[in-house]
Amino acid sequence: MLFNIYYSEVEDLRKNLRLSLRALRAFVSVVDHGSIIGAARDLNVAASAVAAALDQVEAEFGADLLIRARARGISVTVEGREIAARFRGLLEDYADVMDHGRALVQSLSGSLRIGYYAPVAPAFLPGILRPIMQANPSLRLELYEHDNDSAQEALLSGKLDVILFAGQDLRSGIDTKPLLDLPPYVLAPDGHALADAEPVKLSEAAKHPVIQLDRPLARPYLDRLFRQQGLKPDIVARVDSTEMARSLVGAGAGIAILAMRPLTDITYGGDRLIALALEPDLPKLQLFAGHVRGRPRKPVSVFLEALENFITTSAAQRLICQ
Repeated sequence: MLFNIYYSEVEDLRKNLRLSLRALRAFVSVVDHGSIIGAARDLNVAASAVAAALDQVEAEFGADLLIRARARGISVTVEGREIAARFRGLLEDYADVMDHGRALVQSLSGSLRIGYYAPVAPAFLPGILRPIMQANPSLRLELYEHDNDSAQEALLSGKLDVILFAGQDLRSGIDTKPLLDLPPYVLAPDGHALADAEPVKLSEAAKHPVIQLDRPLARPYLDRLFRQQGLKPDIVARVDSTEMARSLVGAGAGIAILAMRPLTDITYGGDRLIALALEPDLPKLQLFAGHVRGRPRKPVSVFLEALENFITTSAAQRLICQ
């Protein structure tokens, strides 16, 4: 965002200048070298281009700033030297702005703002982010939980740098990277009767009380799974957090149908859970990473690369019940 501001200021300056930066550089180089040939060699351009730039500068000011003499080369008037000094200041300011903007984009400092719609993101994000933080002590993290819509909205409005979300109802202007395909699974208390029939048929799961994760994507996904098979499960509780669903299951209130599992089988209440694969070929959820279309900032690129490396590991595969 800050780089965009700098770039916008430079662009405004460029549009409002009747003299190009090329013309400014050519004039300063001629003053420094005392000849058109020397300036052309310095700038690696044709001598005719340098001569044309000098004519443009003098025409803009309506005065002869340089005195051309065949035998003695170029002499500079007092006014020409003062203008060349001002031009040097402008060129140095321009270079400073561009260098600072590039540093902002390339450095791993400032803030990396991550939004996620992944109920068990705490199971894997800290392990991905910790090495990045250790290698870049000036980097600060901001992590925010969202639903699919609000994550994309915050990304497009500039409030987030990168998001993790389930790839449905994708908005334009976002570049995505697929991460994991997540089949649904049954979460049940340890020792549940369904454990004897793995993979579990959805019709068998529907015979048991169901704890529904009532989130903007999770709820319609579960409703669609049952509706496609003409099933009407007994929803005994609706909850808006994964850990509450897990705790109710652990307490024996019912089972849950989820799509990503954490790396622990113990609830907050200390109860043990089991994850049971459902019958194959049920619709899956797909986890994506997304950033605003175009070249991402360096911290975003590093984070995306770390995500790509993570999804090839055994730890990533343990998030999938299959």
